[in-house]
Amino acid sequence: MLTKTIKLSYWFGQLAEGLKNSAFSLLLLFYFNQVLGVSGTLCGLALMIATTIDAFTDPMMGSISDHWKSRWGRRHPFMYASALPLAGSFYLLFNPWVTGDGPLFIWLLVFTVLTRLSMTLYHVPHLALGAELTKDFDERTSIAAFRMIFGASGWLIVAGLGFGYFFAASDQFSNGQLNPAAYPPFALLISVGIFVSIIVTCVGTQSLVPSLPKASGNGQRGFKEIARETLGAFDNRSFRALVASFILISVPVGMNVALSLYLNTFFWQLTPAQVPLVLLAQFCSTLIGYALAPALSRYLDKKLALIFGVLVWAIATALPYLLSFVGLFPALGTVSMLIALMGFALIAGMGIAQLVVAVNSMMADIADEHERDTGQRNEGIFFGAFAFMNKAATGIGSGLGGAVLDLIDWPTGTAVKSAADVPSETLFALALAGGPVVALAFIPFYYFIRRYSLDRTRLEEIQKAIGNQAKLSD
Repeated sequence: MLTKTIKLSYWFGQLAEGLKNSAFSLLLLFYFNQVLGVSGTLCGLALMIATTIDAFTDPMMGSISDHWKSRWGRRHPFMYASALPLAGSFYLLFNPWVTGDGPLFIWLLVFTVLTRLSMTLYHVPHLALGAELTKDFDERTSIAAFRMIFGASGWLIVAGLGFGYFFAASDQFSNGQLNPAAYPPFALLISVGIFVSIIVTCVGTQSLVPSLPKASGNGQRGFKEIARETLGAFDNRSFRALVASFILISVPVGMNVALSLYLNTFFWQLTPAQVPLVLLAQFCSTLIGYALAPALSRYLDKKLALIFGVLVWAIATALPYLLSFVGLFPALGTVSMLIALMGFALIAGMGIAQLVVAVNSMMADIADEHERDTGQRNEGIFFGAFAFMNKAATGIGSGLGGAVLDLIDWPTGTAVKSAADVPSETLFALALAGGPVVALAFIPFYYFIRRYSLDRTRLEEIQKAIGNQAKLSD
């Protein structure tokens, strides 16, 4: 029985990923590059290597959990096992015991990899579990939407507590996010939140295990079997279209988020008290967007809701910078400028929420189509691929952000305290890359998403066919 308590427990588990992803997206590149002084290219290289490793581990974890047999079910053993390693590796990532470019690069690489591997151990089974909760077309969107509300709450906690308390201005650091001593205690609090989130969702959904789909086969998975299942997923035309379009938009979104702290601190010249207002505006609007997504997808269908959301994000991301370039944006330091930035952030957040919810729901529909065609319930494979795509936003996007910083010769170190310490042409290049350039990703995204073909009518036909196949096998 899918009670409200069970749903709430499942949704609460998304807080762990929200906390980790927001810290990675907003702070990781800034901390190692701007605060610790590691070159942007080295930071980007470490983050890209970690994401490349994820490209292999996510589908592997999906396949392993699909076929795992235990009295704890297919998904829960891995979710339980991830809690302590994920919390510990995240804390150590933001508390390096070494100095110097080389050692810090190794530290960043090792603990980013460990954090991502631990997240894979948890997040892929957690996503796959969500696809097993219901077969209803609209309820799947509802479950995905409210799960992502808890994920967005992680962003709110990181932005609110981070900039409101840990990174608050001080006599020594007028921009508190430049204070290296603030990061270890901040990371400790976030690590505790990650641990609690995982344990709550594991315990709260454990009662569902007897009623969930069971693993088929003997449960032994070699590399060949995992590779064959992963490649087999790409035989699905809708899956290929969704993968391509999501990667093409998630990487620029990740790059925009990775550069957002640079843009807010130096281009828009926001104070430490103003930075969280803009960030919180976008994350609050993301919550609203998640809540509205089920109704929007019923009105527009999932694919159209997805396209609409990404277009809204692209316009709201590029427009403030374009208006600023031609002198039509409110002047720096004014209340009007802050309100305008918050307004565009609200619009962008509601747009990107449609992307996240729609893709989660569409993955569950693709898993049904795959079952009809192959007779296998392989949610783990599909959500393993989705987990990789989602991490690409923080990994590849942050990596490209680091490369951009070196390309435009961005200054780092203790001497850089405000926009006055950065050449105007460098600020312009940063704004161009972080706004209009990333927004252009809508064009290739739209080209590929048009090839996605699953809608409400087709899903009903697919599920009816699955039901008929089950009756014939009885």
